[in-house]
Amino acid sequence: MLAIVTSDKCYVSYLLEKLNYSKETSPNMTEVYKCDYKGHEFLILVSGYGKVNIGSGLRFICDNYNVKAILVVGTAGSITDMNDIFSAVVPRSCLQFDVDFMPNGYGAGQIPKVDKALYKTDDDLVGCLQRSCNSAGVSYSNDLIATSDMFVTNYNLSNSIRREYNAGAVDCESGSVGEFCHINGIAYACVKVISNFSNNNGIKQYNLYDEESTRILQRITYKFIKEFYEA
Repeated sequence: MLAIVTSDKCYVSYLLEKLNYSKETSPNMTEVYKCDYKGHEFLILVSGYGKVNIGSGLRFICDNYNVKAILVVGTAGSITDMNDIFSAVVPRSCLQFDVDFMPNGYGAGQIPKVDKALYKTDDDLVGCLQRSCNSAGVSYSNDLIATSDMFVTNYNLSNSIRREYNAGAVDCESGSVGEFCHINGIAYACVKVISNFSNNNGIKQYNLYDEESTRILQRITYKFIKEFYEA
C-alpha cells in the first residue's frame, strides 16, 4: 500500500476533494485518510510538524496497514538560485542537517547506530514523480533536501547548509521520513514545491507564495497517483 505523508492538511486538502476517502481512527493529533483511486486503496497521513509527530504517525500506519511505499509531499525553502519559487525538488537523497554526533566519531548528519546519514530515495518512485512534474508543467531538480525541526530564514545558515551538504532545499520532513524508511526497509520518495528562499526574507515570501505552491504541489501529487496506478 502507498502512503502519502505530509505535515499539514493544507498540502492535501484540494487532493482529498478529488478522491473518495474515509477518515480512519488515529492517535494523538494525526489524521489518517484511506483513499480510493479507481479501485486502488492508499493512505494519506497528516502527521503534524516535528520529528516526534512524524515518527509516531509513521509507526502507527506501518503497524496497522500494509505500507510498502511512502511519498512525502509539502513545500520547502530554496537555498540555491537554481531552485526558484514554484519549481519542484524531487530529491535523489535526503538527510537531517540538525543532527551532530561528529564529536562521538560519526559523520555529518549521522545518528548513532544508524549506518548512514544520507537516505536514498527509490528510483522507480523518483521516475514516477519526474514524469508527474513534466505532465503538470512544473520544472524540477533532483537536489538533495536537508531536513530539520526549524524554519530556516537565515542567510548565513542556509549558505552553510549549501556548502556542507550541497543541498538545494530545506524542509521539516523528508530526512526524518528517509531515516524511518531506511531503518524499516520501506521505499520512499519526496516532492517539495519551493515556496520561499531560506534567507532573511523567507517568512515574507512564504506568506506570499505558499498557497500557490501548495496548489502546484497537489497538482503534481494527483498526477503521481494517476501515474503510479495507471502506468
